[in-house]
Parts: sequence; C-alpha cells; structure tokens
Amino acid sequence: MSFEEFLKDINSEKYLYAENIREDDSSLMIELYGTVRGTSDEADITAIAGEFGEQVAELLKSSAPIDVNENRHWLVRFESYIGYSVINESFDGGDRATFERHEPVVTADDSDWLDYLKKSTFAFQIMDGIRHYQIRCLDHIINVAADEPPFIDSIQLN
Repeated sequence: MSFEEFLKDINSEKYLYAENIREDDSSLMIELYGTVRGTSDEADITAIAGEFGEQVAELLKSSAPIDVNENRHWLVRFESYIGYSVINESFDGGDRATFERHEPVVTADDSDWLDYLKKSTFAFQIMDGIRHYQIRCLDHIINVAADEPPFIDSIQLN
C-alpha cells in the first residue's frame, strides 16, 4: 500500500490505537489499529452509580467506550529515521504545523518537532526532504522525522 493510499484509508478513522512501537535493526515499526464504538455494560453503569452517584451514571448512559477494531490493522515501517518521540496525549502542547489538523496521521515539512531536531542533530546538513510524520493515537502522540515515507502493510486478520 502506498503512503498516499494509507493516509486516505487511515484518516477515515476517528481514533487510532497504538499496539506496539519498536526498533528492528535501523527500522522503526509502529503497529496501529482502528477503533469502533463499543457498548456500555449496564452492570458497570450500576456499579459506577453506587460509587460516584446517579449524575455520573446518567452521563455514562449517553456515552460508549472506544474499542480496538481487529479488522483495521496496519504496520507502519520507517526503514530509516532521524528521530522519534512518543508523548502521552494528555501532555501534548501541540505543534504549530499540525495543531489545526484533525486527521489521525498528518505530515509537515516545517514544524516545531523539526526545529528541535535541526538544533539537536546534524541530519539536516547531510539529508534533504526530511518530513515530520505525526500519528495521533488514543493515549499517545507519535512524532517521526524521516527523509522517506514509511512502508505500509495492511494486516487483515481472520
């Protein structure tokens, strides 16, 4: 799957779940899942009402959990990269290049993340076309700087 096809496909998701982030030799592998709207369990809502009160239970009745969609699964593989970071989404201050964008996966040629890497590495002196790839997941913001787009494997589970 091309990176452009991946962007169109994955950005149809409202939320992503990062299953695994690992390095293999000099590659960076990011395993992602799409999500589905789950169902609330009446017994859980009753238990929460006993612990936190009826107002909280009423709020939960109109909400639903977000569950992993086993049928939407991707492996994103950067063959080489300059740097990456994983930030707890609760503490992400936003990046000027990606802040206003609302897709789960965005790219930028000029960003705060790239400015940081320009100051802390010499990659920009020897490489061209370095881009910022940001993957926004439930619980995590993943930033990757690379001079080539990642390879994408769409994994179909049976």
